[in-house]
Amino acid sequence: MSDAKCSCGHQTDQTGRQPQAARSMYNMKPPDEDMIFINPITLASINTTNYEPAMKIAQFHCNCKYLWLRELHGLSAFMMSNSLMEKIFWAIVIMACAGWSIVNTAQILKQYEDEATTTLLTILPAKQLKFPTMIFCPRNPDFINYYNVLEDMYNHLGYMENKTNFHVLQYAMTGFGFDNADGDTFNETYREKIHSYYMKWRDNRTQYEMFDFMYNKNGYTCQDMFQTCYGGSLTYNCCDIFQPTYAMLRGRCFRLMDDYYQNDTDEVSKVSIFFNNMTSPILNSGVLPQLVLYNGDSNIEVGIYPRYYLNSNDWNRIRFYQKSMILLPKSDGCSTEPVYQGKFTCFVYKWLMQLIDQYNCTVPYYKYTLPYLKDVPICEPDVIVDNFANISLTPSTIGYKCTPACSRIENTVQLTTSIDYDPDPSYMFRIEASFTYLEYEQYKEIRTTSTAGFISELGGQAGLFVGSSIMSFVQLFNSIFIQIYKLLRNYCNKKGIRVRIGLYETHPSVPADKHYDRDAALSDEPPYPLETILEVEEPQVMDADGMLLESGEPVSELEAIELETWSSKTSSFTDDSAYYPTPSFSSSEPHSTISESPEDVRLAQLVWIRQNTEEEI
Repeated sequence: MSDAKCSCGHQTDQTGRQPQAARSMYNMKPPDEDMIFINPITLASINTTNYEPAMKIAQFHCNCKYLWLRELHGLSAFMMSNSLMEKIFWAIVIMACAGWSIVNTAQILKQYEDEATTTLLTILPAKQLKFPTMIFCPRNPDFINYYNVLEDMYNHLGYMENKTNFHVLQYAMTGFGFDNADGDTFNETYREKIHSYYMKWRDNRTQYEMFDFMYNKNGYTCQDMFQTCYGGSLTYNCCDIFQPTYAMLRGRCFRLMDDYYQNDTDEVSKVSIFFNNMTSPILNSGVLPQLVLYNGDSNIEVGIYPRYYLNSNDWNRIRFYQKSMILLPKSDGCSTEPVYQGKFTCFVYKWLMQLIDQYNCTVPYYKYTLPYLKDVPICEPDVIVDNFANISLTPSTIGYKCTPACSRIENTVQLTTSIDYDPDPSYMFRIEASFTYLEYEQYKEIRTTSTAGFISELGGQAGLFVGSSIMSFVQLFNSIFIQIYKLLRNYCNKKGIRVRIGLYETHPSVPADKHYDRDAALSDEPPYPLETILEVEEPQVMDADGMLLESGEPVSELEAIELETWSSKTSSFTDDSAYYPTPSFSSSEPHSTISESPEDVRLAQLVWIRQNTEEEI
């Protein structure tokens, strides 16, 4: 066990106790007043009038045993103060600093619990930007190859007037859940008649098979819709970058692929799209009046907004501005649930859930694209047609209050439209779109006090005002535990309670389950031979000059005589004697009333013997 020194300079062990040699010295009887003490080297008398009495030193209680005392600066100064005024001063300083630290810590804790935030706005450049998912839809749902559809209708219904055939098609489109087909505008009697025609035409096919026949197999293809696509100066096959999809209440649409990027600025890398002349044979006398643009994302759902109407024979210029939103998930500001991650995901989901709650069915175009509709049946056409006003107006009248995602990308659209003064009769709609600059804005919400910052501020307050740290509290708890352990051990000893050997320092050879009674535990004698743990040291030989001789070192004749003389002269003294006779020297200096240690006395006697031996020789 390593030794330490307390503030008074006395050597102590780690438990604050003084070594056995020191305790033996302090337990010696007081010396005689006429005793003379000399310096063993210079043989001069020693002035020890200013030395502290040994009994006073023996009664000194060193506070070094409190391991945590030095960690608290003010408290250590308070404990080491020798006067009342000093203790009062340090007590006031400690209480003032501790109070101010507590106030500041309470404010820091409140700020951390409130999760105060701030928004960091950064404009970041990029080598490329992912293009928004542009979704193009005809305004009306009759964008189909109606010749093939009418032929199939003729095979099941026979010949009917075109007006009746078109009414059956309008009824079917409305029954699929598409708006602007006007199939719900018929009166109830005529609607029942059209329903009977439709069911006869459907024959043994399911509602989804009818939908698949009309739109997936006979809907307009990519070649029917797009004429030419450009990416900067490069020409693309439009069908390579656009794929079919379905929009809520709208119909069959085409969307830009998800991994299309702009690699240069504005005009150099803009996307230019030219659309073919498209017709609306059933609803608008063969003329398609408008094209609808949705600003979507990579999710399959397409809601009813935001949308932009593009007119035929117009030049439409679209500029995008991208924002990256990184918000903290708290309260009602944003959500991390999957249903809220897409731009239209929540809106479409709540619309479908309301449809299921009211009619226990869903629309066919989302049946096999959304996993949560796997076990939901498809609505029959009369269910949707009879309640289409409620189904189509619900999203705009009720509102679903969808919470935006905490981490999302928002693309703002700036649309400029003008008359195309140099129209080409080969196309009907023209669109140019790009990012103005290859950069985006990042909005990042951060806590004003993070966990690491909170710990740092607490440590700063504690260190600045009271000079404490985590180690201070560890040492404090350790000291409290040691004191409690000592109290319990003393109590057990007084009551004669048998104590397990694990509470004491024992030799590893002793069994762990051995017990000692009270007398054995309090005995000074060890329960095992000391030779089992203590190495017996060889006796050290000291020469006449007071120098230790190494084992096996030759001794001269003179040294042998001195050692023999020394042995004969000291044979009368026992090992337990506390004092040894000292030669008498005359000196004018005052002498001490406190004896030297036995080691110093022996050294002085050795010098005296050496001098007498030299004189005899």
